Amino acid sequence: MVTQTRKLTEGAMMVALVGLMLFVNLQLGGMPEALMYWILTFPILIYTAKYGIRNGLIAAFSTTLLSFMISSPTTIFYLFSCNVCGLFYGEGVRKKWKNGVLYMGTAVFTFLSYLVTTFFLASLFGYDPKEDIEMISQLLSLFHIGQDLDLAKLTGMIILVSTILLSAMQALCIHLFAHVLLMRLHIETRKIKTIFEIHLPSYAGLLIFFIWVLYFMRNVIKLNQEVLGILVFLYGIAKVTAIFYGVISLCYALLLSKQKKFVFLVLLAAFVPYVQMAIGCIGILDMFIDLKDIYLQIWKRGVIRGSSGEF
Repeated sequence: MVTQTRKLTEGAMMVALVGLMLFVNLQLGGMPEALMYWILTFPILIYTAKYGIRNGLIAAFSTTLLSFMISSPTTIFYLFSCNVCGLFYGEGVRKKWKNGVLYMGTAVFTFLSYLVTTFFLASLFGYDPKEDIEMISQLLSLFHIGQDLDLAKLTGMIILVSTILLSAMQALCIHLFAHVLLMRLHIETRKIKTIFEIHLPSYAGLLIFFIWVLYFMRNVIKLNQEVLGILVFLYGIAKVTAIFYGVISLCYALLLSKQKKFVFLVLLAAFVPYVQMAIGCIGILDMFIDLKDIYLQIWKRGVIRGSSGEF
């Protein structure tokens, strides 16, 4: 009886919390919704992680009914997508799924949400994809980028990539904040790997290297416009991935050698045109031979700054 009463009480508190958030959003003219609507995910996420999917569904249904009373159609959709994401993540925590599964599932649900709001219900949410495509096309033309390409297709790819990246970043925010909240509430969850423990497989480095080679030989092999547009799109993703991974590798080496003051310089160097290519090459090399593990072995042997190993 005490357990059932506790479930009902905490469920009512979660519904009330969501109602308060919706009311504040209404009073502020939808500004919180536009900036970070994903915070609506956490009440249902925590409740589901603690009491299971069945109880979570009841709380989610209650919050959805409440949203029909005090929210606009756009807020109702955002709340629905957050509830779905919270139910998935909370049940995954309860079932002890791997963090990778939780993150990827959250990213997929988030991407589908952005896909609906950006393309299928664009007019309802105040978006105009045609205006975005025209604006990006003008920007690319201004910087003389992609003059030999179909700018409409290229900008469409840019919008799609932007949506994917935004979904990935939002899923990361949900994942990290959820982990902190669950730990604070003493709900058992898997430990999250640090950014330095992430290692991409060697075939990812081989694929990135292959894309780079094709891109720099694009004038030699004479690709048609459609293939060239796809190649430019893939090159941008490969370049950002390699540079990001190279920055992680260099920062890890600096932190091991206790040279934290140079970390900021590495971050700045990632934006310098020719230097960033060298950083990208380091990132690809790290994918092949795991440089971070080599740094760690060198540090353990004490040969970074002398045989004594004292820093």
